[in-house]
Amino acid sequence: MSACEGANSRPAAEDEAPLCRYFRVNRRDIVFLKFILEAYEGMNVMSTVDNESGIIRILIMPGFEQEMEGLLADLAGQVVMEPVEWDGKGGW
Repeated sequence: MSACEGANSRPAAEDEAPLCRYFRVNRRDIVFLKFILEAYEGMNVMSTVDNESGIIRILIMPGFEQEMEGLLADLAGQVVMEPVEWDGKGGW
């Protein structure tokens, strides 16, 4: 199992693996979020997992968890970001 399959967490054995967070957002907000998050280069990688449902994955790089949690909290004031569990097979 890769570091991002099936959970909003990091596997215990892989301390240097990215932390995976999945969110459901309004589809019209995906490009906005991608633009903002790309400005924080090296801290995260955002990708669209299910465009139809508005599911995105944010990989948070080790050492940036607190900064990214603060950024995501700030973004949540502008964009509705509902945390979801993702099974890696197209279901949540």
